[in-house]
Amino acid sequence: MPFKKFKKVREIIFHNRLTNYSDFRLKEFVKMVSKEVKNNQSILDAGAGECQYKPYFKHANYVSQDLGIGDVSWDFSDVDIKSEIYDIPVKDNSFDNILCVEVMEHLKYPNRAFKEFSRILKPGGKLFIVCPLTWAEHQTPYDYFRYTRYALKMLADDSGFKTKKIEPMGGRFLVLAQIIYETFNLSLSSFFRRKYLKYIGYIYGISFFPIIFVLIFCLYFLDKTDKSKHLTMQYECIFIRR
Repeated sequence: MPFKKFKKVREIIFHNRLTNYSDFRLKEFVKMVSKEVKNNQSILDAGAGECQYKPYFKHANYVSQDLGIGDVSWDFSDVDIKSEIYDIPVKDNSFDNILCVEVMEHLKYPNRAFKEFSRILKPGGKLFIVCPLTWAEHQTPYDYFRYTRYALKMLADDSGFKTKKIEPMGGRFLVLAQIIYETFNLSLSSFFRRKYLKYIGYIYGISFFPIIFVLIFCLYFLDKTDKSKHLTMQYECIFIRR
């Protein structure tokens, strides 16, 4: 119980809209999707990984899909459908909704994925996607693309979708905030821990956190002046199958 409380406190401090905006915003997006999905509707979590979003869809018929490669530390045992995302073994018009979060950058053939989503979605079904424009390489070597809003709309148009929303996840100042947070608070403190200087790493993280927090706090509010948001961390998308 004390460990769970510590974990909760740590999450509140280090994963809020100021210290980790992308993580906060991602959870808010999934919460929004859960409200869009009606009771007993079906939703496919494409590229579900460890099915972390399953708890948001207790009211729906949640089905997960993943190929089961990427992060070597992940446990894919709870995935319902293990397949390529381009060839999901279900009938046409099988799902009311599809959720695809931070997966598109890992696909060699994104156009084929969109075509498959169009095939298995019912007419009028919704496709919810989050994918990055500026993001560090991750799950290497399975990391291939970054997407502009125009590329996403093109992929949707070419696959029989109409675009309801493509919304940037913050602007240039929040991109800078993310870089500062990852560089000074995550990368350097984890460097010490990798060198078996575990406690120095923790002391470093705690010592510099107030300074980093003030910088990120200022950047968070400065970001409101960026109206175009052509430089963003990720895009949140809603597409509707025609």
